[in-house]
Amino acid sequence: MPPEPPPPADRRAVSPLDHRIEAVTGHDVDTLWAFRDRGVLDEPHAHLVDQHCELARTQISVTFYLTLLNRLTSGEFPVDTAWFERVDRTVDQMEEAADARDAAARRVLAVLEPVEDAAAASACGEGTLASDDQAHYSPSPVEPSSTSIS
Repeated sequence: MPPEPPPPADRRAVSPLDHRIEAVTGHDVDTLWAFRDRGVLDEPHAHLVDQHCELARTQISVTFYLTLLNRLTSGEFPVDTAWFERVDRTVDQMEEAADARDAAARRVLAVLEPVEDAAAASACGEGTLASDDQAHYSPSPVEPSSTSIS
């Protein structure tokens, strides 16, 4: 019997906003990026994917400096003046990267929220009538019965 294939690896979330993006578009982030590369997205979705790509790049920077800081504090290097300078420099760079990531996340949210609103309006608006039309097509209210059951 041939060996069983390994289970498929779960795609790791690039950002905490991935789930919201996937929910509103109906596609995973990797598919959206591929659609963007092929130019098949409309303007709002293309702009959302562009901002998400920037967020992913800034998250990679944060992860890089976090990994570097972990390595510096692992005990691999002697703790001396140069070590403190490297740790301070790395923390400063990580802080800048985190600020850039937070700004990118705000830009993604600024683009994502109108897309979510449009999707919600589209979902709620299907099969409904405008208020004037609804009043016209609604049956008249039921008159209370003059007879009562005793």
